Amino acid sequence: MKCGVLLLSLLFTSFIDIEAFTSRTQKQATRSHSASAAKASSNTIQYANKRSDSETSSRSEGGNNNMTAADTMLFGRFKILASQIFHKTEHSFALVNLRPLVPGHVLVVSNRIAPLLDDLHDHEYDDLWKTVRKVQRALKTKYNCDAFNVAVQDGEGAGQSVPHVHIHILPRYRGDLERNDDIYDQLEMWAPREEDSQKKKRLEVPDDSERRDRTIEEMAEEASIYQSLMKQSE
Repeated sequence: MKCGVLLLSLLFTSFIDIEAFTSRTQKQATRSHSASAAKASSNTIQYANKRSDSETSSRSEGGNNNMTAADTMLFGRFKILASQIFHKTEHSFALVNLRPLVPGHVLVVSNRIAPLLDDLHDHEYDDLWKTVRKVQRALKTKYNCDAFNVAVQDGEGAGQSVPHVHIHILPRYRGDLERNDDIYDQLEMWAPREEDSQKKKRLEVPDDSERRDRTIEEMAEEASIYQSLMKQSE
């Protein structure tokens, strides 16, 4: 009888030891799995953070330069590099000049290639002239000039060398040219390239001594004609 009790006691003790060992093993496996999962999650978060930092850095670096290769524009048939464009709006852009007549001589050009001012839509036209005013203010700050020539050659017959609407802006100073009207002669012969300039014909303008003042009646008659045309276009 005592032997039987002793055997049962040993079996019960062994069963308890097995249960305890199994429980400890399961807990260790759970802790190991949790640690691995936490480490994997940490690695994922670190990678995501690094990627986010990298993307943020790239965006920041790209944001420091408003002009990119995508901002390359066409001025007629000429490709204008982004590095030559210093201002851009929805409908216009401003660029430095390949062959400036005076320091600060720049061009404001419509984004859309259109030969004449009248070819521009109203919103393009308005944007173009607002851009001219903004560029003038910037040039005045740079060159401390007291005047500007703002010129448009609206069509080939007016001396337009590139069939694309563009406005010349030239900083001026009192007395900077011996003969002030020389700037118009220079503008008339201006072209993006020397060979294009040589093809242009100079406009023959009578000397002031050869020009006469018109009568009040002549001017009134002309004004009346234009007034009728303006009413028709409304």
